[in-house]
Amino acid sequence: MSEPLEMWIDAAIGETREALVRDGRPIALRIARASDEGRRARWGELYCARVREIDRRRRGAFLDLGLRDDQGFLPIGDDGRVRMRRERVALREGQGVVVSVTREAARGKNPVLELSETGHDGEAPHRIAQHEADEALVLARPADAAMRGKLDAAIEDALARTAPIPGGGALTIEPTAALVAIDVDSGARAGSGDPERFALDLNIAAAHEAARQIRLRSLAGLIAIDFVSMRAKSHNKQLEDAVRDAFAGDPWSIQFGGLSRFGVFDMARSQLRAPLHEQLRDPDGRLSVETVALMALRAIEREGRAQTGRQIACTVAPEIKAWLDAAEIDWRAQLSNSIGMRWTLDAAPGARDRIDARAL
Repeated sequence: MSEPLEMWIDAAIGETREALVRDGRPIALRIARASDEGRRARWGELYCARVREIDRRRRGAFLDLGLRDDQGFLPIGDDGRVRMRRERVALREGQGVVVSVTREAARGKNPVLELSETGHDGEAPHRIAQHEADEALVLARPADAAMRGKLDAAIEDALARTAPIPGGGALTIEPTAALVAIDVDSGARAGSGDPERFALDLNIAAAHEAARQIRLRSLAGLIAIDFVSMRAKSHNKQLEDAVRDAFAGDPWSIQFGGLSRFGVFDMARSQLRAPLHEQLRDPDGRLSVETVALMALRAIEREGRAQTGRQIACTVAPEIKAWLDAAEIDWRAQLSNSIGMRWTLDAAPGARDRIDARAL
């Protein structure tokens, strides 16, 4: 019998963060940002859209969803038609349709759509409905300091390049444009005098941790796990079975390859939501300006709650202050409603992720 699931959720200023937790360990993360509203499509949303361009070379149609940043991609078959349930439908440019988002934008690609209805030519592009899971985020409330701290730690761990393997050893996780590469390292893991048994035990533990990390980080596409090499064919078979078992409860579709003679297991995981690192980091690997800006607001709020009645001063990098000054979200009113009008925000040269929030 599986362990009961727990939910950690925090509606902070500018974003709501949610973790699905089993046995005290997060297994999935979701982040919904206020700045994405009207800009980006999320998985499971339903849109009234307009066909902007049909590109037979790319075997798809580009659709206007009424968003500032995203236009959707609707796959077209070799016959030039689009699948709509059990039918094959021909589209024309300028046509109004209803579509659902089956994959969010990721790795520089447009969100992928599925056709639901035709005959909406008179309607302007707009969102019709959210996925019920996202609707639940709207009802979330601000968490206490302890819960917010647990979410901070969970997200920091999920953005780290390495992840510990229970019992010893570590995974190194490298998302690239082509694939996600995961390397298994024994590190200082203790084991028996039997090298084959040691390698098998390490690899099986690594398989289960890799499955958790992949889901936690919303990683998908081609995934290659480089396990510690083993000689016994029976152990290779046990490892392949362990990988399939580790991913058995994954909510996203997975196609399994096999273990190569070099000890690399490959698989393909369908992409539904944007990877966590693409949501929170820039392409150069640094935390994005928006990510740090929202962290700064939480730091001010944390200090304000801990130091009741005292003025809170926060200093951030100039680019962080510039983002906050220009931000479309009404963070000033939300912050003042939370801790009162007793905070100041200034800029000083320094690293992007440096935040100095203190009580005066």
